[in-house]
Order: sequence, then C-alpha cells, then structure tokens
Amino acid sequence: MFEKLCITPECFERTQQELMNDPYVSMELFNLGISMEQPAKSQPPEVLTSQKTIELVKASNDFAFQRFKDKYMDETLNDPMIMPVLISSMAFDWVKLNHQISEEELKSALFVYRVYENPSVSEQMQKN
Repeated sequence: MFEKLCITPECFERTQQELMNDPYVSMELFNLGISMEQPAKSQPPEVLTSQKTIELVKASNDFAFQRFKDKYMDETLNDPMIMPVLISSMAFDWVKLNHQISEEELKSALFVYRVYENPSVSEQMQKN
C-alpha cells in the first residue's frame, strides 16, 4: 500500500515518530482508548452528573498538564509514550484526593457521558 502512495518506510517511520512525540497526539490517542474501554462499574455515582464530570475532567487535566510541564517534561523526551499515562494517572489521583471519587467511578462517568466527545473538553485539551 505504501508503494502505491509513494511513501517510503523511512518516511512513514519518521512521521510516526514525530506524531508520537507530539504531546497532544499522544493524549488524544490515550483518550480514544479510554473512551472505547467500558469500565467495570456500569453507572457512575449520582454525584457525578455529566456537567460535574466535565468540570472534574477539565480541572484535573489542567492540574496534570501543569504538573507535567513543571516536573516531568525533560524526563519524557526519551520515552514520549509515558506522557499520556503519566498525565492520566495524575489527573485520576487529583480527583481522588480532592473529591474522593475513585478512578473506577470517574471512568464510569467518562464512559456513560462520553465526556471526551464534548467540544469544550476537546478545546481545553488542545489548550494544554
């Protein structure tokens, strides 16, 4: 297929590496994985309305991205794939520590409300 498109293996590899080094692309791929992963809990707790979940996602991502930029940016240059995992972990921890909502409960709300399809969440992710 690549030959028909006149794409050399070297060009494909270089483009793939450039994209994987882009924090936004890495985070988008990670978020797509989350949105397709059905959590064990089928329903979120009542406190997690769609709006509350969106607010938590935005606030926790703001925290996680800022912490990542302040503390871990240089360390992830050698392994860009760790960036989305690190940000996600910090965001889930922030929600747990500040709102006493477990990762499983939040994942359930993310799945039920399809939060990552919300335009304001996507816009906020691009901003970071």
